[in-house]
This record gives sequence, C-alpha cells and structure tokens, in this order.
Amino acid sequence: MNTMSNQEKQKVSIIIPAYNAEKYIEETLDSVINQTWENIEVFVVDDGSKDRTVEIARRYESDKLKVLTQKNQKACVARNKGLSMSTGKYIQYLDADDVLSKNKIEEQMKVLQGSEDYLAISSSVHFMDGEDYRNMSPREESLWIHDTDDPVEFLVRLYGGYGERWMVLSNAWLTPKKICDKIGPWDETLLLDQDGEYFTRAILASKGIRTTGGISYYRRFIFSESISGKAYKKENLESALHSLNCKSKYLNEFTNSDNYKKAIATLYQEIAINAYPMFKDLVTTCESKVKETGKKPDIPVLGGRLIETTKQIFGWKAAKKISYLVHKKRK
Repeated sequence: MNTMSNQEKQKVSIIIPAYNAEKYIEETLDSVINQTWENIEVFVVDDGSKDRTVEIARRYESDKLKVLTQKNQKACVARNKGLSMSTGKYIQYLDADDVLSKNKIEEQMKVLQGSEDYLAISSSVHFMDGEDYRNMSPREESLWIHDTDDPVEFLVRLYGGYGERWMVLSNAWLTPKKICDKIGPWDETLLLDQDGEYFTRAILASKGIRTTGGISYYRRFIFSESISGKAYKKENLESALHSLNCKSKYLNEFTNSDNYKKAIATLYQEIAINAYPMFKDLVTTCESKVKETGKKPDIPVLGGRLIETTKQIFGWKAAKKISYLVHKKRK
C-alpha cells in the first residue's frame, strides 16, 4: 500500500484549545497546516478570548480547519468539544502557543503502523518565549521514553517508582480515537494536572507505547506566567490531589507493587509540601495517603544550604516554613 492511500484511510484530528493566544496562534497553526501528513482535520476551539485569537485563526479556515467558539470554560471543555466533532482515527492535542515539527504526525503514524491499540510519543523541547528553540536539544525527560508493551510499568517509572520521576507532555502523544472513545472525556473539574489524569487512563487502556526518534514537539513557556505559583493556590492543590487520587485508583487496579507504592507516596508528599504551611487540612490528607502506602517518600530539594540543613536536622516542615516566610517577606 503506498503512502497516499495509507494517509487517505487514516485521518488525524488535531484539537487546539485557545485562550488569548493572538501572539502565538499563527506560528502554531503554521506548524499544523504544514504537516507532511496531509490527511488532517483541525479544530481550533476558542475559549472566550478577549484578544484577536479568533480573528487570526479564521484566516486559516478551510475545508480542513474549523474555528469554534465558546464562552470561557477552560481548556478541558474546549478539548472535549473538539473531540466530539473529530472524525479522524487518531487524535493530536496541541496547545495554542506550542509548535509541532513538520513531520511529527507522519513519524508517529509510521511507528504505529495502523495500530489503534498503541499510543505514540515523541521527544520534546521546553523553551522560554523568545528563545531559538529550533537548535535546542531535547529535555532529559525525553531521553527515558521507550517502546514498551507494559503500560503499567511505563506509568510506574514515569511517576518515579524506580527512582527519578519523569515528565511527558500531553501534546507529545498521538492517540488512537478508539482509545479516546474507550476512556471517555477529559475531566472538566480539574484545574491542574488534567493531562496527567487523562493520559493515565489512555495509557492503561492501551497495549503499550511506541516512540519516534528526533524532536517533534516544542513546548513554550511564557516568562510573564507564574508557573510555580500555580502549585500554591488552594484550588489548584485540590485539583492536583483529586487528579492523584484518580491516578492512584486507576493504577491500583493493575498493580500493588512496592515500586508503585513508593511512587504514589512521593507524589502525595509533594502535594503536602506545596500545601504547607498555608493549607494544613490538605497536608493532613496527603500525609494520611502517604501512610496508607506503607512507604517512605522521597523529599525533594527545598532550597539552598540553610534550607537543606534545616530539613536534615529538623525535618521538611521546618525547612518549608522558613522558605515560605523568606519568600513572603521578599514579596
């Protein structure tokens, strides 16, 4: 079967939630419409933008690219709207300020070889807005990804069950629509770690992972955003806790290994650290979850020499409290 007939049978739906992305949407859409895999459909779902995002996106409208609008309801609602309209056999999620290499989808379709039971994943680059990302090397996190027929082992390793914890970005995946239909929609109640919860379900519903060589996905970080600050708002911490509860429940249906327990304990510990000393009710909940695992969690680096010395002598709570007070005074 030649490449074109293969493409004709295997459409890829690209879903792009967008909110106030006028500065970046053009570059994002250029990377999409110039994909070497030609059999695509694109849904840009604007989430109530107050800038020129819709105006710019509509310049790209065609028989392949549609612009949809909704009142501001967050990205998960936008993704679900695009997903409900998709007719492709495979789904590519993409944020409106990120970029795909021109052969990203084609390379992933090649490794999937028509399978609708496996997920494809690519390596990625993180870059700050304004950096020349094209000549950057992939993140270290991308170097551990590997082909596997064991989705459970992949997730336990991802979450740190074998030592170091890793990261996989949602837009690095290419997901068969069959799997999307099987697992259901994105959880629209989540404010943080929506992709972690969704792709835990997707990975566990698959037969495994297939990887591609080279860099295929570029993740932009915008300097004005308070990236770390998001982890310290109570509603976001509650969202992270809900997401972790779900991920733990899903995985626990497949394994109860010591590696799994260690990974989950460490993830609950991380939320407890982020919540302390502001939200002690969340800390108590997370510490109870850690205790249920029966494992001692890893404690991350919390600061410089003074903070780390305090942690070693008096424990992480004392160290975090000092760090919190110093940060508060600087603000």
